Amino acid sequence: MYQKIVLAIPHGTRTILTKWDNQEKINQDADRWTDWDTDIMFSVTHPRIEAVLGTVSRFDCDLERLMDDPLEAEGRGILYTRSHSGALRELGHETRKRFMAEWYAYRDKLSRAIAQNTLLIDCHSFPRDIATEIDICIGVNDDASRPSEETIALVVDHFTSGGYRTRVNEPYSNSITPESNVPYHSLMIELNKQIYWDDIALKCIERATEVRGHLTLLYEKLL
Repeated sequence: MYQKIVLAIPHGTRTILTKWDNQEKINQDADRWTDWDTDIMFSVTHPRIEAVLGTVSRFDCDLERLMDDPLEAEGRGILYTRSHSGALRELGHETRKRFMAEWYAYRDKLSRAIAQNTLLIDCHSFPRDIATEIDICIGVNDDASRPSEETIALVVDHFTSGGYRTRVNEPYSNSITPESNVPYHSLMIELNKQIYWDDIALKCIERATEVRGHLTLLYEKLL
């Protein structure tokens, strides 16, 4: 089907480098909203699969936000000024410049990784209480980056047959589309943390190995 898969894994870093006004709130937010161990869950060693990892916390720079993102109005654009629970920060010019450079560099890495007949998989996780009845969310766009309906059905059927409750564009929708000189498809996979992660111990549960195996099998089908 595809000649190459690019794995975009932006939010796996927990370490926060900038100062917030309420350390307790920002720690709680980071524990909740970091896509813990998604680099381990999604990445594989394969000559036709390339992973592009984010190297900063989303609470320093959200690598997937867009310029003029609607969430800017809530203080959660590319450079958050207000966290989910209300922690605040102020950023000076040099700090903004530094982290915007991270944003551009990440997008550039994705663009350079995309080749002819590529599927970009946008790799994430979400807190269990967002949608306890959904194990895996598949996100697609309504534009030229949208995979064929056959491909979307293949992905949904793959996870459903593995026993995972799977939805399309629920509770999250769409998928990242960096600029590219060649056409490509983009598809998001969001894992509910309840199927692989222990929120208290902050480590993978035993079932994570099974989930990772299903992801690897999916890649083989898509290639």
